[in-house]
Amino acid sequence: MSSIEKSKQKLRRVVHLHTLKWSDLPEVHGPPLAVVRATEHPEYPEHHHEFWEIVIVTRGTGLMVFGSKALPIKVGDVFMISRDQEHAYRETHSLDIVNIAFDPEFIASIHPVLEDWMNRDALFAVGPRWWSGERPGECLHLGPTEFARILELVQRLEGELKSASPEARVAAFAYFLLLITLLRRHCLPWEATGDAAPGTRIGRAVEFIENHFAEPITIDDIAACCHVSRRHFFRLFEHAVGMAPMEYLKKVRLQKAAAMLLTTKANVTEVAYSCGFGDSNYFSTLYHKEFGISPSRFKRNGCAG
Repeated sequence: MSSIEKSKQKLRRVVHLHTLKWSDLPEVHGPPLAVVRATEHPEYPEHHHEFWEIVIVTRGTGLMVFGSKALPIKVGDVFMISRDQEHAYRETHSLDIVNIAFDPEFIASIHPVLEDWMNRDALFAVGPRWWSGERPGECLHLGPTEFARILELVQRLEGELKSASPEARVAAFAYFLLLITLLRRHCLPWEATGDAAPGTRIGRAVEFIENHFAEPITIDDIAACCHVSRRHFFRLFEHAVGMAPMEYLKKVRLQKAAAMLLTTKANVTEVAYSCGFGDSNYFSTLYHKEFGISPSRFKRNGCAG
C-alpha cells in the first residue's frame, strides 16, 4: 500500500474524532515534536488538537475554515494553529501540507524568550499577524527564496527525528527553533516601525504576482495594485522581501515552471510561455542559472541535480 493510501486510511479512521491527539499521529511520531506530511489532503471536518501545529502548504489549494470564516490557502502559505482553535479543511484540490506538531509548554521551558513567544496569541494564533496590519484570518505567505529555506529546515528536522539518538533529538530541536525564529524575523521590519501599511501593501503585491505571473506584467502594474508610486513601492518591496520586485517575479515564474515540468506533459517551450517567458532559450538559461540543471534534463530526471 502506498504512503498516500496509508495517509488517507489514517484520516478516515480519525475523521469522527473531534480532538486529534498525539496518539492519532502515525506511529513513528510523538511528543514533544513531530513532522507529519499529508499528501492529497482530503476535506476534513471541524476539529482541534491537543498539540500546537505549524502548517506549511507545499502544493495545491484549499480553504481553512475557522467558524464562519474561510481562509484560502495555497503553495507558500504558513500558519499556526493553537490546541484550542477549531478548524476544518474544505474544497481541497491536490493539497499537500507539512504539519509540524509541538508541545508549547516543552518549547517554553527551553528559554525565557521562547516562553514569551509561546504565550503570545498575536504570533501563535490561527492567521497570525506576522506583518503588522494584516487582517485577522490572513496567514504568512513566503516568497520563493524564503519558502525554499523553510522547506530545507523542515527536511533536516524530519531527518533528525527519524533517529532515536540523543544527539539527533537535540539537532531536531535546534532546527525547529531556527525555523520559528526565521518566521518570527519575517515580521520585524514592520513591527519595529509600527507602520501597518507597508506589510499590507507588500502582501497585495505578492498576491498580484502570484495571480498574474503568466502575464507580461511590469513593475508599474504591481505598484499600481498597491496604490503607491513606483519609486516608493520598489523601496518597500526590496526592504520587505530582500530582492527587487522583478527579480521576485522571475523566481516565482521559475518556481511555477519547475512545478509544471514535473506535473504536466507540456514541453519546455510550452512551459516557458505558460509561465510568462517570451523566449524559451532565455527561459532555459535562467532556469539553469537558478537550479543548476536545464529544464529539459529536469523534466527527464524528475528532480534537480
